[in-house]
Amino acid sequence: MIQAGGRDYFYLSPAPKVPTTVAWGSRDRILWPRQARRCAEILPDARHIALPGCGHVPMGDDPDRVADVILATCREASVPATA
Repeated sequence: MIQAGGRDYFYLSPAPKVPTTVAWGSRDRILWPRQARRCAEILPDARHIALPGCGHVPMGDDPDRVADVILATCREASVPATA
């Protein structure tokens, strides 16, 4: 499976119904750019962003940037309170 690079894995779940962000480290050497493109095909409504200079564990490479991305996605998911 590792040698196949995930080519035999298929995402079969329904698309998320909440705001979704897929962030990809530009220096990730485990999940290749072709997998990011495939992810964009499978989840077209998700926000797809690159994390420049980050590898496979971007929260260690740029924790502030990752926190900003997570908080932005959470803000997008916020529902206004009703009285």
